[in-house]
Amino acid sequence: MAGALPRPKRKSTKSKPDVAPEEVLYTDTDRSGDTLDLELSSLCPNPFNKRAKKGVPELAATIEQVGLLQSIAHIRADVWLATYPETRDQITAPNVILFGEHRWLACQELGWETIPSVLLDSKVEDARLITLIENLRRAQLSPLEEAEHYQALREAGLSYEQIAEKVGETANGAVSKGTVWKRIKLLELAPAVQDALRDGTLKVSAAEKAQQLDHDDQEDYLGLVHGGAHPAEAQAQILARQRQDEPAETPAAVSTGNGDSPAADEPETVSTGNGAPASPPAPRKPKQAAKQRSARDKDDADRRAAAAAREAACRTLLGSTDVTDPAHSDLILSVMTAAMLAPPQQSAAQQRAFTWLRETGRHGLDAADAAAYFAAIQDSDDATAQRLAAFAAALAAAELRTAARRQSWGSRERNHVRLLQEHADYEPDTAWEKAELGLVAAGGPR
Repeated sequence: MAGALPRPKRKSTKSKPDVAPEEVLYTDTDRSGDTLDLELSSLCPNPFNKRAKKGVPELAATIEQVGLLQSIAHIRADVWLATYPETRDQITAPNVILFGEHRWLACQELGWETIPSVLLDSKVEDARLITLIENLRRAQLSPLEEAEHYQALREAGLSYEQIAEKVGETANGAVSKGTVWKRIKLLELAPAVQDALRDGTLKVSAAEKAQQLDHDDQEDYLGLVHGGAHPAEAQAQILARQRQDEPAETPAAVSTGNGDSPAADEPETVSTGNGAPASPPAPRKPKQAAKQRSARDKDDADRRAAAAAREAACRTLLGSTDVTDPAHSDLILSVMTAAMLAPPQQSAAQQRAFTWLRETGRHGLDAADAAAYFAAIQDSDDATAQRLAAFAAALAAAELRTAARRQSWGSRERNHVRLLQEHADYEPDTAWEKAELGLVAAGGPR
């Protein structure tokens, strides 16, 4: 398109108010909502804008072809600094861009002198929220950029659920409170894992599987994944290594009925019914036995990987659930009901719940161990803390029961996993778990 496009002149989107004659001198004052034609040099970037400056040349080419289809928005610097004095060192012009920084940069690249901008001084109190949500909705942010935006909203006082409701839909799809929580947790990953996530050599789903490992183990996990291991298998391998230092259980001897126990190296015999022992059962063919062992090992590895992934989902759910919010009552009742109707594993469940509460920063009380913590919670007058602790223990009991079930799952185990799918964005990843949930045919291709 030849020649520069005409620049829009200052115009008001509001009707002029009726004023007394003595007030006429003030009617030409710019008001919030007016669109002004500002010099590019009179604007400076928004300190709250954490979006990477990518795609500016492409945007400039588009604007050159079709024009600037939407004005940017700004707040006057004096109004901005009255609300955010801590940003004074970053304010370098008479006006601060509220949103539209990429358009402003693109117009600079095209050599424009002015740009249409809407004055929004009235929105200064919500500037942080508007900036972050504008970026989340408009831009293809990286997972870590999303995480930084969500963290900033949390620091502004919003809950996980409030963030999900206000953001609603992003360029990457719909947002749930579980998504918000999991994104923020990415900021706690080891620097090497964050770097891999940032440069695209590690997918966000793989990065999330590293979250329950310490930083040293996260780097080992990263090496396994970069070496070609499936993320679930790498996670299971690290967790199995962690358990190697735990004392192994010694199998209990089985009584023969006469007070003696069979020697460990004696083959098992089967009675023929006439008092004489039969010969030991014939050993299975080597190839058949090896094939069965391989299938069992694969199922065991799948079960461990699925249990580790569900545990991460349980922490997500625990970290993002507001037990004082009536909207969460049905969720809490569902988890509590499942725990009460199942045989309890109180001690183990409390230990697991205590670990999760500490890892999500929601334990509140300082206690040396799980028993002391739950005793203190029970003696306290804090109804919210008691409800959260009960919710955590019930969730842990359900997960422990599901993880321990080696045979086919029943309705209780499937309901627990479906609850995590609905409320914690959990996605079954192993063939074994998918088969138990009926997502693939049992015994089908894995």
